[in-house]
Amino acid sequence: MQLFKEGLSKLKEKFDGTQGEPYIVESNQFKALYFDGESTQSLMDMQAPIRLVVSYTETMMGFLLFHCDPKSIAMIGLGGGSLAKYCHHYLPGASILVLENNSKVIALKDKFHVPENSSHFKVLEIDGAAYLQGTKETFDVLLVDGYTKFGQAAQLCSEDFYASCRACLKPGGLLLINFSGAVGLNQVYQERIDRVFAYPSVLVMEDDQMNQILFVSNDSVLNISSEDILWRSTALSKNHDIHLARTAQNFLAQRKLDSR
Repeated sequence: MQLFKEGLSKLKEKFDGTQGEPYIVESNQFKALYFDGESTQSLMDMQAPIRLVVSYTETMMGFLLFHCDPKSIAMIGLGGGSLAKYCHHYLPGASILVLENNSKVIALKDKFHVPENSSHFKVLEIDGAAYLQGTKETFDVLLVDGYTKFGQAAQLCSEDFYASCRACLKPGGLLLINFSGAVGLNQVYQERIDRVFAYPSVLVMEDDQMNQILFVSNDSVLNISSEDILWRSTALSKNHDIHLARTAQNFLAQRKLDSR
């Protein structure tokens, strides 16, 4: 990441950092999306635009361990479109809906090779929390990765929002949330979620200690045996070039801790 921080001084276009406007920094190998000079919002390999570069996005794809062939996926937060592109390419049978409230992020989607809107792939400019509250749609998988310059959007951290998420999940559906920030605050959010959902969640710490990914379901799907999860990670790795075995191990380690 040091390469990108050094590249900030070479930016030719000004941006309003106080407003958190998105901007792009490029090297010969990578293209990065920023809201400020401190944290990378998204990272794309210029030679392999669909490849998941940042480890937490691989962990969020860990929903495959529990639902390997989802037919409907909703995402809150577009960023550089890493998860959206990956799901569009590797899960062609899924209908994908991306909810993004920042028009300036959406305006950059072509630069990150995000697919055009179609009957099975849509990026909508709308507040994700408001959309879920007002919709009757249901999804197999819901991925929440909505951040601004100032951190996770407040409307994505309330019990009302988590209740909307639960209402939008199909039976056996999965909710995964990227938490990036103070561990203590993330635990507060997890406690809110566990008051809404009948089944306990599992909060997985990333190896780099920068992100935590919360796995939530509206039934007992997260309680399948360790053997099944490990077997699935091996089977899925034949078609998915992501570290599912690492995600499976991290998930199982945390689930074991939670059960004590």
